[in-house]
Formats: sequence, structure tokens, C-alpha cells
Amino acid sequence: MMVYRILSITWANIPVHYALWMLMVYLTDVWKLNLTDAAAIVSVFFGLLTILQSIMLFSTHGLFGNYPVLMGSIFSLCVGMGFLTMSTPPVLAKATGTCSGYQPECIGESQRILFYIALALCALGTAGQAVSLRAFLLEQLGENAISPSIWSLQRYAVILFKAAAVLGFSYISLWSLWFGVPAICYTVAAFIFLSGSCTYKYVKPEGSPITTLFRVFAASISKLFYRLPTDALQLYNISDPGIQCLPHTNGLRYLDKAAIILPDETLEQQLRNRWRLCSVAEVEATKFVIRKFPLCMTYILGGVLTSLSYTYFLEQAKTMNNKVGNLRIPLAVFLWFQFEAREQFQKIYHIFVNWRWGSEAKPSGPRVGVAVSIILGVLCTITAAKVESRRLAMVKIYSLAGETDEKIPMTVFWLLPQYLLLGAADGMFGNSLENYYNMYFEPISASYMITAVNLMHGLGCISNILLVYVVSKVSQRGNKVSWLQDTLNKSRVDKYYWTLSWLLAIAFVLFVVISLWYAYKRSKEEAQTVYVERSVAYVRGEVIYGTTITVGNRRSNNIIAMLPSFG
Repeated sequence: MMVYRILSITWANIPVHYALWMLMVYLTDVWKLNLTDAAAIVSVFFGLLTILQSIMLFSTHGLFGNYPVLMGSIFSLCVGMGFLTMSTPPVLAKATGTCSGYQPECIGESQRILFYIALALCALGTAGQAVSLRAFLLEQLGENAISPSIWSLQRYAVILFKAAAVLGFSYISLWSLWFGVPAICYTVAAFIFLSGSCTYKYVKPEGSPITTLFRVFAASISKLFYRLPTDALQLYNISDPGIQCLPHTNGLRYLDKAAIILPDETLEQQLRNRWRLCSVAEVEATKFVIRKFPLCMTYILGGVLTSLSYTYFLEQAKTMNNKVGNLRIPLAVFLWFQFEAREQFQKIYHIFVNWRWGSEAKPSGPRVGVAVSIILGVLCTITAAKVESRRLAMVKIYSLAGETDEKIPMTVFWLLPQYLLLGAADGMFGNSLENYYNMYFEPISASYMITAVNLMHGLGCISNILLVYVVSKVSQRGNKVSWLQDTLNKSRVDKYYWTLSWLLAIAFVLFVVISLWYAYKRSKEEAQTVYVERSVAYVRGEVIYGTTITVGNRRSNNIIAMLPSFG
């Protein structure tokens, strides 16, 4: 019974997600905001949602634990959805003395304040659940106690709730109900979850791996005026014979000062202050993170690409014919198609990796996956540009560029390929990075690396605002009309899509160059590691004939997984 209480939160999240996905339409239809202003608000919301996951993950592992963070997230999302419902014009019309119509003049200052507070609370609650819900479920049941029947139930329940959300929203035309129904569903799920509070286990946080990064920086700064030993073997490392030592690298030598053993104190005295002495393994883990930062910078455009799903793609769908005969197709069905494409391409990626490299993890597999995801992103923006050009041609033919709510006689399913390609790119990208970091880090540490990528992804969503501004200003040169106007029918969003295509192509080239450079550096480090190990074995008089020296992925994975001092 306990597992169903926890899973009820995941089920109630589905209608909430579908409701929030339509914020762009709400802002342009009810608030009557222009195209770029509405897209900016929505991009900041979804970007903030992703960025907050980094803060919430640190709070979970380093401060509070999964249960308090999950409780706070549930409360935040409940209140946020409630405020979002109350911000619609009819709900507080009598209390604020405004009209009850879905018009911008009916939205008072109090409704606007409620709306922005609601977005902040929804972002906080969604981010907290993203990092704590699954971990809390594993804490309660144990990794080995989760039966396949539970996950089968979860899979079928998610499909059922997605179908109910897509079909149910097609019959809702009032925005107060559009936000209110998911708010009620989530509140009911929250009470169901709280009903089992007495039976939940509270697991204290074990510490955050990100603390190790700060410890290495602090220790290296505290030994700023100490000289590094010429022999790296004189640096402090874990002496437990059951723990392999992470190979030392020559890059970023300044950080090696964190592992210097001071001559004027005993080792036991220095180990008491964990902010003054770190092991070589911890220093190398910090180096690994820093070295991957340039690669992560190439992921920012992925956030810009994802932001198209709930901004300009959605605005395109709103202007097109969404009827098949007498049946009206809800726009939320495209979010379902995007999710399905993401899940299916994740499975395709796993099949490809197992076929190409087998069960042994290789770094080239995830790199290929990320490269393919960027290519899919380029194809997505090219397809979107072609479809938008056709849509604008229909606008010109039927003279629909003015202020009108009339639908363009072009079926909305023209947008299906770009949504499928976007979902495929997201699926390949996320799965590739997850597999890549799991090769080098234990699950908790890998989650921070993935969250760091999500941080770049969120910054990409927000940087969409800056990119739109730059594109708009550049397109105005020579007294020309800006590509981005107040409405979609007056804009040239197709040219903006072509700009994204070129930027993604440049990001692909940068990713390939940086990946090849990392591969070259890694091969040199592995060769150096073999040489050092053989030299040490020779000095110790050990017989190494017929033995295998393991370096590379599997070795690094064993090292970092054994770090007891992360946190």
C-alpha cells in the first residue's frame, strides 16, 4: 500500500505537466502578450525549473534528506497550482473588483502577482520532486525489494494518466478549469501521500559529493605557498589495499596541492581537518569535473532547442487547423508524441550500444549518442523552418497576417515530425550523458554530473531570450523589418529556425573537436598510468609477468565508487 501512496504523486504530476506546458497559449490568448514577451516568461519558468534541480539535489544529499525535500516540494507545487488557478480572471473577480472575462483588462495587479508567485512555487516544487521522489521510493522499498510487477503497474498507470490528460483537456475550454483540475488532482494525491507519513522511513543525508569539490579548492588555496613534490607518489592517497588508486594526471597541477602532506604535522592530525587534506582520488575527481566544463558548454543550445517545444512550436500549432473531421485534436497530444519519441529512442540507443560495444561500457558509445542527438536537433530545426515557411505561405494566400483568430487551412499534424525529432534528440542526449557519467562515478556523484548538464540546459532555455533579442536586432539592420513581430503570422520564425540550425551545426563541430581532444588526452594519460604502475611494481620488486594492469573506464568507476569521504 505504501508504494501506491508514493506513486500517486507521479501520476498526479502528469496533468500538472500538461497544464503548465500550455502557458504560452494562456499568455498570448488571455494576457494578449506579444510573441517574444510570452516566450520569454515561459522560457524563464522552464529554465528556472531545470536550474533549481542543482540546488535541490545539494539540499537533499547535504542538508535535509529525501523525505523533507519531497514534502516541501509537494507543498510548494500544491500552493503553486492553487495560486495559478486563482490568478485566472473569474476566480477572484469579486474580491478584486475586476471583470470575469478572459481578457487582459480583467487581470488586475493582484492576479499578476499571484501568477508570478505561482510560477516560482511550481518551478521549485517540480525541481524538488525531480531529484527526491525516485530516491525516496528506493529508500522505502530498497533497491532489491522493488518487484517487476510494481514497475509494470507504474508503466501502465503512466500511460493511462497520459491518455486521460490528453483526452480530458480536449473538453476543457475555461482556463480556470485548465489549471484547477490538475490542482485538485495533485492535492488529492498529496493527501494520499501524507496519509502514510507514519510508515515512511527517514534516512539521514550522507553528504553531498559536491562538497568534495569545495574541499579540494579550499585545501589547495590553504597550501598556496607550498611547493609540490617532484614525485606524485608523495601525495596523500587512500592506503586501503581494497581500494584502487585513481591514476594521477599532470593537468591542473595547482589542485594537487590539496593532497600535500605537511611535514610539520602528523598525518593523523591533518586527517582530522577534512578541509585541509584531500586524497589524490578526490583531486582527480575534481579535475574530471573541471575538464568536462568546456564540453558542457556545447549543451547550452540543447536548452534553446527544447524551449521551442513550449513556445514557438506551440504557437504554430495554435494557429493551424486541429480538426480531423468533427473531432478536435487537443494540442497536448504533441507533448505526448514528444514523450513517446524520447522514450522509444532511449530504448533504441540501448539496443545500439549493446549491439556495437556489448555489455562493456565504452566512452565512445555515449559520445556517439550525444553527436547523434545534435544531428537530430539540426534536422528538427530544419524541418520546423520548412513547415513554418509553408505555413506563412498559407497565411499570405488567405490574408491572415492581421489580428484574427481564424485558423489557417493547414492541418496541425504538419508539426508532428519536428516534435518527434525533438523528443528523439532529448532521449538520445539524456541517456548518452547518463551512461557516460555512470562509467566514471558512483550513482550519487553521477547524478550531480547529470544535474550540471541540466544546469547548462536550463541556462540554454533562459538564453533563448538573449538569442531572440540578438536575432531581432541583427535582422533590423539596414532599416529592415525584424524577423520577430508581435504575432506569429507577422513574424519570420522560419528564419530564426534556420539560425538555430546553423548554431547547432557549429555546436556539433565543437563537440566533435573537443571529444577527440579528450580522447587523445585520455589515451596519453592511460599510457602514462601503465608506465607508472610498471615502474612502481619494479621498484617494489613485484613480479608483474602474466598479470593484467587495468586502466580506463572500469578502473575509474571502481575508484570513485569507493570514495567514502564524498560529503
